[in-house]
Amino acid sequence: MVNGYYSTKDLCNRFRCSSRTIYRWIKREAIPFPLPRIKNPGSKNLWAIEDVDEWELRVSYKTPRNA
Repeated sequence: MVNGYYSTKDLCNRFRCSSRTIYRWIKREAIPFPLPRIKNPGSKNLWAIEDVDEWELRVSYKTPRNA
């Protein structure tokens, strides 16, 4: 069961990036951004909140931290 969705605009605001950046992340080989759960031509793309949260957690573990 899905807890809710993010629109492309929501994601752009959350990550302070453009929609183009999100689609570039989807095409990355290492830890790609999840695909939208709902994608219809002429309609909003919607990403499941838990998919985005899981991706964000995976990326944070791979990002080197400065001590």
